[in-house]
Amino acid sequence: MLLENFYKIIHKKEREDGKQEIEIELNPRHVLYQGHFPGQPVVPGVCTLQMIKESAEQIANRPLQYVQITSSKFLSAINPMETPLLQLFIRLEETEERLFKLQAEGICKGKEFIKLKATLTEETR
Repeated sequence: MLLENFYKIIHKKEREDGKQEIEIELNPRHVLYQGHFPGQPVVPGVCTLQMIKESAEQIANRPLQYVQITSSKFLSAINPMETPLLQLFIRLEETEERLFKLQAEGICKGKEFIKLKATLTEETR
């Protein structure tokens, strides 16, 4: 889990269009950036996917895991030193089969940095 160490959720609200708006603050001093990449830190794509999953868990109020990523477009890199504040817009709908259909967009400084469509299921431990 990356929440509270790599990043923290600073605000969450439901919008009129049914999407959840989640404001995230990255921790630019996290040890991960020492290797990814020294002097020019970039948020790894896998960490972005994890932040979206953990945000979906907050919405669903249960642990989830990815079943399928239908579409994932990384549109720009995020330097946490320059832009530590992100916005995620997530639509999460539970199906009759107990799956969760997810659509997410990420915005940083008014620019979209990720678009994601995926299916998740409740995590079994």
